[in-house]
Amino acid sequence: MKKLLLLVAFMLCANSFSQSADLDREYFNVSYVKLPSTPILENDKRTYSINLRGVSIEGFSRVNYPGILDVNYNFSGTTVRDVKVDKIKHEKKDKDGKVTSTWYTYKAKASFTSSAGITVINALTKESNERAFQESSDYTSDEFSSYYKAERHYALNKYDIKSNHAAKHKSLIKNSVRYYLNSKYGYVPYTNQNEFLWILGSKKHPEYAKHHEAYQKVKEIFAKMKYDEPTDEMAKELEPIIAYFNEVVPRFEGKKRKLRKVRYASYYNIAKIYYYLDMPEKVKEYAQKIIDNDYDKSDGKGFIRNADDLIETLKRNEMDSRHMKVLTEDLRNDAVEEEEVVVEEQSKENQISLELQKAYLVSAKNDTLLVNINNKDISKIGHTLKTVQLDSKGELVGVLTKNASDCKEVLFIDGTRYKSIKFKESSVKSGSVDLGQAASGKLCKVLFESDKIGLYKFNDTELVILPAASEKGKSTSGMSFVFGFNKNLAKIAKDCPAVVKKAGEKTYKNTEESLLKFCEELTNCEGDQASK
Repeated sequence: MKKLLLLVAFMLCANSFSQSADLDREYFNVSYVKLPSTPILENDKRTYSINLRGVSIEGFSRVNYPGILDVNYNFSGTTVRDVKVDKIKHEKKDKDGKVTSTWYTYKAKASFTSSAGITVINALTKESNERAFQESSDYTSDEFSSYYKAERHYALNKYDIKSNHAAKHKSLIKNSVRYYLNSKYGYVPYTNQNEFLWILGSKKHPEYAKHHEAYQKVKEIFAKMKYDEPTDEMAKELEPIIAYFNEVVPRFEGKKRKLRKVRYASYYNIAKIYYYLDMPEKVKEYAQKIIDNDYDKSDGKGFIRNADDLIETLKRNEMDSRHMKVLTEDLRNDAVEEEEVVVEEQSKENQISLELQKAYLVSAKNDTLLVNINNKDISKIGHTLKTVQLDSKGELVGVLTKNASDCKEVLFIDGTRYKSIKFKESSVKSGSVDLGQAASGKLCKVLFESDKIGLYKFNDTELVILPAASEKGKSTSGMSFVFGFNKNLAKIAKDCPAVVKKAGEKTYKNTEESLLKFCEELTNCEGDQASK
């Protein structure tokens, strides 16, 4: 009888441990201060002046000029391009599909681009930094019955249309300026931000009840977190929950996926708790356990990156916590907001400055120069690069043309990047492909780069793919690539079965969007990894 009872007990236990180990995201709130990348350490020196209304730097006092930081904002105006009237064909068909009538309607279209910039002078470091901002949008009118009516509509309303787009751009640029300044210098309080733990989702699992009990306690404790109060007491309250998740691990030893999954949840949850208690070394300890557990190594690597970033941020700010008092105030003598500087009208000679973008040019000899490039020439960067020469008054002196072979990289201030890539061009002017020209270095826009794959765009039309182990890229417009498209992708992804399978199923297309997805999935692939 005892043997029978033991057998039954064993079978029930075995059955319970074989239950589903599905994990659900269960959310809780955290509060902390996002620390700056370029801090001003002395609290009494956190002052700034700015000539743009509605923008403040968190943790700083706004003063009349001068402050420790003086921010000069300049809106360079809104330009219009590609004004046209589109003709749209309409057809009426009978039940057999035969066209019985045809008519046309017309829409006016235009594109608008606004540019602005800021200069930040730091009185402590005596440094001056510039940052450019740009916003673009398109206008499309309602449909009109004639070309004349559509054209006339735009002519009568073009100033209002431009003004509306400029107003939207100014608002977006202002938000970008605010984000940039606070990311670089500000102490930004974050309150009640959503985070999650991995908690068992199946009620039949033996740890389900305790998992949810632990989660509820975590939720209640973190609900008391304040961005401006220390977390010492919270850390003590969380010790039993951390101990529980640690105790779960030895109860689920083994190499089976479901067992590794339960251990993964414990390691993940502990790492997440330590991260928001500002204990990055403990985060790294449990991140390594995630990696060694071999359920989802990418999460472990992500925790290590986040922990290293936190260590560096705290060190840079000479702090041991992201919890602090934040005082943001306005100490100006007058209450009148300073008007933003707008440069809308310029002389014909100076008009070109409205279309310029600054960029850092790295030559083939690794020399770095700050250059001006006309907006209309950016899409033509490929074989040659035109840089605009200005005098001390900002007036046009001339245009200097450089060969792409003399350029290694071009980095625009807005983050857009061009790089010299060796490949065999297909989109030649003759309209032919693969004319036998040798692979040569050409400046290509960087769309994606990782340690496994790179994707670039040449002359704003031709996509170029470059596996990390290769010195030369391949144009996806080339005949050999087009006719063996899926086989070529499968060959590039040979070490990733999941991506190879998708290529074989013709999941990817020869488009920018689809190839970006291919590059992302290949980069994130770690073999035939199962999903949670």
